[in-house]
Amino acid sequence: MIFSVVIYARITKILEKGTLTMSHDEAIMRQQTADSRQQTADSHEHSQKLRVLYVTNMDGTGGGASFSLCALMLDLKKRYNVEPVFFTRYDSEFTDLCRKNGIEVITQNYYAWAGENNLKSRIKLTAKKFLNRLLFVKRRILKRLDGRHFDIIHTNSSVTDMGDFISQHYSIPHVWHIRESGCFVYHYPEEYVRTLHARAAANIMISHANYDFYVNQRKICPPENTRVIYNGVKEPAEYEKRAPNPQHIHFCMTGAAWNSSKNQMMAVKACEKLKSLTSSFTLHLVGSSDNSYGENIKRFVHAHGLDDYVKFWGYHSGVDEILKDMDVGLMLSEREGFGRVTVEYMLHYMPVIGVNSGATPEIVLDGETGFLCTLNDTDTLAELMHRFITNPELIHTMGSKGRQRAVTHFSLERNTDEIYALYQEILSRH
Repeated sequence: MIFSVVIYARITKILEKGTLTMSHDEAIMRQQTADSRQQTADSHEHSQKLRVLYVTNMDGTGGGASFSLCALMLDLKKRYNVEPVFFTRYDSEFTDLCRKNGIEVITQNYYAWAGENNLKSRIKLTAKKFLNRLLFVKRRILKRLDGRHFDIIHTNSSVTDMGDFISQHYSIPHVWHIRESGCFVYHYPEEYVRTLHARAAANIMISHANYDFYVNQRKICPPENTRVIYNGVKEPAEYEKRAPNPQHIHFCMTGAAWNSSKNQMMAVKACEKLKSLTSSFTLHLVGSSDNSYGENIKRFVHAHGLDDYVKFWGYHSGVDEILKDMDVGLMLSEREGFGRVTVEYMLHYMPVIGVNSGATPEIVLDGETGFLCTLNDTDTLAELMHRFITNPELIHTMGSKGRQRAVTHFSLERNTDEIYALYQEILSRH
């Protein structure tokens, strides 16, 4: 009886003073690149529109995957005459952004097919599988899509199989964009999951770390149809970057939400050690802390006398205005699939201290654009933070190199170009 009441209640709920500027050579190079991209885009201006259905499992907290997808859709629409249609579970700030920019939105609630690797998550996954069937979710989705034409189905997450279902039903090529770093379980046998990824037109990995995990370690995706395309991050509007104040250095760690996988506690514990050496710093933590992990961090800060050293910003959908006044970025996740915030730091002339795991070493060049340390090695992290405080000139030199690296390797335009080229390659085979 209790289970029935829970099911019924769940069913009713459904529906960023020393100005850091570009060098003359950099400006020329970027203009040439922009001219070339514009010519490429112009060649598609009068071509037939490519209609792509983007399937996502995004929630309302707005993580990096959500921002990356929105930026990709808008750039494809602007430069390549692609007509994106956004299919997601429910309305959020991202559906509002899509509609504001002329992108059609289709919403239909459904339940993910993967979750965290723990008992609680496994129980939830079993219930979600049941609910998907009980509520005839797939039938509802088809009813929303019947009569529409799409050239490609592009799934933006590894935790939903709805893109594969739509692809198979309508015989449309499926692109599976794997943005998560893994370490979760499926509510279907993994052999079945492998079958779905094997029949995709392409699996996109956002880093070589992700490729190694899904292809070599877990063997979820076959190498034959899997490739690496780095995420792209839009450059912030040009502004006059504040020079670091040698009397007080600002460290920053951003993210949609606080959790153990993002490892904000490592930064706070390093601050406890750092304050015994100097008081010339502030750690800024950006993101939603409305959970037990966030409360534990706040209690630690208060209990260890760090209230004057750590500032909590809460959740911000955009961090450009915040990063304008920051000096050094922190990326301490154990298994970061890419690290959009890492590139955002670099685009704001900020060197990065990162953990030597996941995709972070692919983005941060140790000793060149920042420093790397071992996961949860708070002594080394405190030492590296202290190095920037005692040698603030490193912030300028490393920050400038980091920005150039971000612009060259992780730009939104480069990402869009590679995704569009993949679409064309796929369509030429079908």
